[in-house]
Amino acid sequence: MTFHNGFDDRAVSPLIGAILLLAILVALLGLLQLNAVPALTSQTEFEHNQHVQGELKDLTAGIERTATTGTGESVAITPGVRYPSRVVLVNPPPASGTIRTASASNLTIDGAHANGATGDYWNGSNKSIPTRQIIYEPHYNEYDNAPETVLELGAVYNRVDDTTIATGDRGVIDGRTLSLTSVSGEYRHTGVDRTLVDLTPSSTETRTVTVTDRENPITLTLPTDLDESEWESLLESEYDPDGDEDNDRYVTDYSCTSEAPGSCGELTVTLQPDATYELHLAQVGVGHSSVAQTPTYLTDVVGNETSIRAGTQQRLVTEARDELDNPVSGVSVTADVVSGPGTVRTPDQRSDTDGRTAFIYDAPEIVDGVEPVTVEATFGDGAAERTVTFTFHVWGESTEEELEDPADESEPDDPSERDGPTIQITNVDDQSNPVFDSYEVTAEMESVEADLSRVEFELIDSTTGDVLETEIDSTVSGTSATVTQRLERRAGPGSSSEYRISAVVYTTDGMSTSDEWVPDSP
Repeated sequence: MTFHNGFDDRAVSPLIGAILLLAILVALLGLLQLNAVPALTSQTEFEHNQHVQGELKDLTAGIERTATTGTGESVAITPGVRYPSRVVLVNPPPASGTIRTASASNLTIDGAHANGATGDYWNGSNKSIPTRQIIYEPHYNEYDNAPETVLELGAVYNRVDDTTIATGDRGVIDGRTLSLTSVSGEYRHTGVDRTLVDLTPSSTETRTVTVTDRENPITLTLPTDLDESEWESLLESEYDPDGDEDNDRYVTDYSCTSEAPGSCGELTVTLQPDATYELHLAQVGVGHSSVAQTPTYLTDVVGNETSIRAGTQQRLVTEARDELDNPVSGVSVTADVVSGPGTVRTPDQRSDTDGRTAFIYDAPEIVDGVEPVTVEATFGDGAAERTVTFTFHVWGESTEEELEDPADESEPDDPSERDGPTIQITNVDDQSNPVFDSYEVTAEMESVEADLSRVEFELIDSTTGDVLETEIDSTVSGTSATVTQRLERRAGPGSSSEYRISAVVYTTDGMSTSDEWVPDSP
């Protein structure tokens, strides 16, 4: 007799096959998890790094816009990355990133001299301006040796260990134009998702100062982590060691404090001597801890070296500026007559939004001949750079003795008997845009009895009569000249829609004449 145990071994083979198939699938998934997921994660992180570098270039552009327009803005940065969902496979946690400002270091300008009252501050001494780098640090899971990205005085570069590669540069030096926008404030943010970096104007680029060298060439010293080879590439179009005056290249030498390879440390750039440079300085705050600028020096705008008739008035205007040459409002400025006749008064002793304070000099009703007058305006401690001296002449009827003395009949002391200069505004080119109301003004002037000394252009609000912008050209000389000057004012709410333009020419003997341009009615 045959017995059966109740088990049919024909079902064993399919079961074993299913188990083996499952084991193979699990092993395959394990291999994918160990190899494919890290590769896919690294690719995602690489693509994110490229994207955030573009956002940092947008941040650089935002800093320049804020410096130029004076309007704050926020720029979006995505410091971290989240990975796309994958069926069955497991992603690592989202990778974060940090964007922060570095500790402050100084950029310096040495050997720069300006003319007039501005020369009391720009007197060739070393000027230090604090600035900060903005650094992005990724914290990726798989992308090894991902670079830090650094924003530094308009340049953008990647840094891995001691190697740096520039990815963008706005250009600190462009011919004879020197543009330096520093960064202030402490900021740090670590996260994954998009955040907004707030930019605030600390000192808006509204003034340009013309500087030149005297005893020694002008030098710029910039704190930098770029290496010397990268600076060699960035300065290539400006470098001219021979100092050729005709090729529009003005960098004659540059050097690093640290030896290659590695960070430059400090880059010192030497500029070609016997040339004039346009200095554009500004500062932008990052985050909510930006630094407000304080008044540093005072300069004259209107009223110096004029000639005034007895019984009339002369408007004297000063401008308080910060260390970056831009206006500071709310500064208390006082003025007094320190020698000569007359009195000076002001409706408001605090500077306006353009940093300007207007004083009125009242000449006495009776003046014998010509009297010199000196008025000093000052703020703070009254140091030389915080004091402006106005010198001019008040003239009236000649004394009886002077009328009877024919010793110098060819040059009478009474200015009313002299032939003053002439001036005519010959062309006004409206170059306004959405950001600036801008006019390029050309004037022709002549003088018979004395040489020309300077010409002042004013942009005036046609409705209120307020002087909004003033530009002075002190380079005119001889008996005739044609001068072209640009008058600009930021457009926007509160700006005037109608302007008139005044041009006043002065001669070395104190005489002056003006002309005015008024736009045609529509």
